[in-house]
Amino acid sequence: MTESEPYFQALALTGGGFRGLYSAHVLQRLEERSGRPIAQSIDLIAGTSIGGIVALAAAFEVPMSKVVETFAEHGPAIFRKKRSLAGLASNLYDPAPLQQVIAQLIDRDAMLSDARHALVIPALNMTTGKQQILKTRHDPSWDRDHRYNAYQVALATAAAPIYFPLAEIDNQLFADGGLVANAPDLVALHEANRFMGQRDDRVRMLSVGTLSSRYSLPSDIQRGMGVWQWLKPLKFPLIETVLAAQQQFAIQLVQHRLGENYTRIDGEPSDTVMRTVGLDKADAAAQKALLGLAAKDVSDVLGTEAIQRFLFHTPRRWIVE
Repeated sequence: MTESEPYFQALALTGGGFRGLYSAHVLQRLEERSGRPIAQSIDLIAGTSIGGIVALAAAFEVPMSKVVETFAEHGPAIFRKKRSLAGLASNLYDPAPLQQVIAQLIDRDAMLSDARHALVIPALNMTTGKQQILKTRHDPSWDRDHRYNAYQVALATAAAPIYFPLAEIDNQLFADGGLVANAPDLVALHEANRFMGQRDDRVRMLSVGTLSSRYSLPSDIQRGMGVWQWLKPLKFPLIETVLAAQQQFAIQLVQHRLGENYTRIDGEPSDTVMRTVGLDKADAAAQKALLGLAAKDVSDVLGTEAIQRFLFHTPRRWIVE
């Protein structure tokens, strides 16, 4: 490639439960600045779990203001009243409110082939025991994923173990994509390299987090924690630890490869604030904190050259009809 050739732009959206309200509001602010759907600036969108739902909405050009409003309105219902300890033999939350949210953003009859922009959505196929990256048809040789129902794909990438039941697509069971790539940045870069013919030096990536890339424990904690402590009901420090460590690793690798062409928007609030904005906290205090942090963090970079370049890029049409 030569310097005169255009850049390829990718958007990577991290998983993180209700903290996806943060990333949706970041994108809302970016849309307000550019005056057009965020996907119209992007060649490839990658999203995991709640980030996968946001990514699907973006690929169908659903206004991010609607995504934010829908999350805020229905978030408390999604995470309403956790089951008693006697009920821990089944998932903690009724999936119906989450299904309702997805249906408000994505037509239940829409297929991945109906998306307007190229997508990659990580999930874990529990039937095959392998990771699966669900994709639009941006390679003419592919003839499977684009036939999948987009609503079911959203449920699959967000089927967080313990919280929600497994999802089903084509008689196969799927679990949350966060078990594979909670930060799908490396997935997006690999897709650009391997299947879309893009070299690292021509790739720009905007990565939007969910305030979940850091999770630590106090130094005075019991060091010999057992099953109960690591999987303490309704807190699950093991889950937060794995998600944070996994995404830190992916982000570091992509940062090293893309250098100044990689931009990450993700705050690191205080421990006090983090206790307000847990994975399954959707009350008024959590919403106010997430929206406020998103507004502040995006304003810090909105005037930078990197964001201006990103917002006014003209992507190729990658999806094969």
